[in-house]
Amino acid sequence: MDNNKNIENDIKIISRRKNKIITSKSQKKFMRSGNQKTTQRSSNKLINEIDSKNKINLNKGKRRKSEFIRSNLNLNSYEYLKSLLENMDEVVVSQEADIFEAVMGCQQPNNYHVYGRTKDGQLSYILKCREFSGCCMRCCCSVDNREFSMKIKSAIQNEYENTDNDEFSDSLINIIKSCRCPCICCIRPIMNIFLTDKNKKLGSVEHGFSFCDPIFNIYDKNDNEIFYITAECCQCGLICRNNFLGKTDEVHFFIYKPDERTTPVGDICKKAAKSMFSIADNYSIFLPRNSTPEEKVLLTIAGIMIDYQYFERNTKSK
Repeated sequence: MDNNKNIENDIKIISRRKNKIITSKSQKKFMRSGNQKTTQRSSNKLINEIDSKNKINLNKGKRRKSEFIRSNLNLNSYEYLKSLLENMDEVVVSQEADIFEAVMGCQQPNNYHVYGRTKDGQLSYILKCREFSGCCMRCCCSVDNREFSMKIKSAIQNEYENTDNDEFSDSLINIIKSCRCPCICCIRPIMNIFLTDKNKKLGSVEHGFSFCDPIFNIYDKNDNEIFYITAECCQCGLICRNNFLGKTDEVHFFIYKPDERTTPVGDICKKAAKSMFSIADNYSIFLPRNSTPEEKVLLTIAGIMIDYQYFERNTKSK
């Protein structure tokens, strides 16, 4: 009997030990699984924290980069001009209406606003232009004889700089049109364009002579002809440009390469006025493909010269 009791006690002790071993193993497994879950959760938290920190750092980096660009990029440079115009396929030139000129009839300096349109159709305000001339030149001289200078600056400069009273003291481009007395094909009106930062000639736009169709020649800095602009003289907007029929009709000036004058590579379109009493003109310039920023600037200024030569109030262009 005693032996049997001892055997039963031994069996109980062995079973208890097995149960302890099993429970210890299960506890370890549970602890391992719990540790894995906690490690996964902690790792996910760490990943989320790292991602959020990276996003914050990226935003800070972008802000710092933009601030660095704003503080270090020279807005009156060819590089900045290139960054503005290299992605533009269309340029819109809008003349600013002057109330005093509309009421009193006294010719005032012209102001233009230039917008650029990308392939995506986004329109952005990029440049603004202001004429500087004397009152006698504006009121007494025709556009052929009229002498003036025009300054062009970046429209985005106002966001970053405090401008003085002379808003165009720090301009991007200077245009000079000297006083000329054209005689048929001699001494034709011409606009010379210069970059302000380097005082470097960018090119010129000349109003050529013709008996019927208007002609404009565009030259680069080396006086080589790069574009030829002409329009049909029988357009209603040209013949009747000073009355209701002409103002409410579009006028197209086609851009050609000098060696291929049969197929146009671009178009300068004077938009129809909304009313007969409108004194401000708007132009859409569809730029040639693969044109450089300098060529885009010259074509934009060609649109401004077209406005002076044919659509000013005191126009007496020959």
